[in-house]
Amino acid sequence: MLNIIWPIFIIISYIYAIFTGKVSQINDSVFTSCESAVQLSITFLGTMCLWSGIMQIAKKTTLIDKLTNFLNPIMRILFPEIKKDDPVHKEISMNMIANILGLGNAATPLRAKSNEDNAKRKS
Repeated sequence: MLNIIWPIFIIISYIYAIFTGKVSQINDSVFTSCESAVQLSITFLGTMCLWSGIMQIAKKTTLIDKLTNFLNPIMRILFPEIKKDDPVHKEISMNMIANILGLGNAATPLRAKSNEDNAKRKS
């Protein structure tokens, strides 16, 4: 749906700019926005790499195992079909732990990994 809405907004804004004579302002704002988007992407990439690395280090320690054991009652309620020794269980637990600790940028790759592991498990 967004594939339809955003192009319509862009086309309408260019048509409006043509009629009001502000095409140069739209062009300037497009290039400024592109520059800001690249800077933001680079910043987020560095942040995601940092927190993903910290979560990978924590995964190899006993801290994640202790926190996973703490989440077991919740995990049994939310995901009754996943066994405790299943790798997907640990990945989902790590995702929840990252969100609880406020590491949303680290939670995204962990969620992608748990989806990948879950797809492998089902096939």
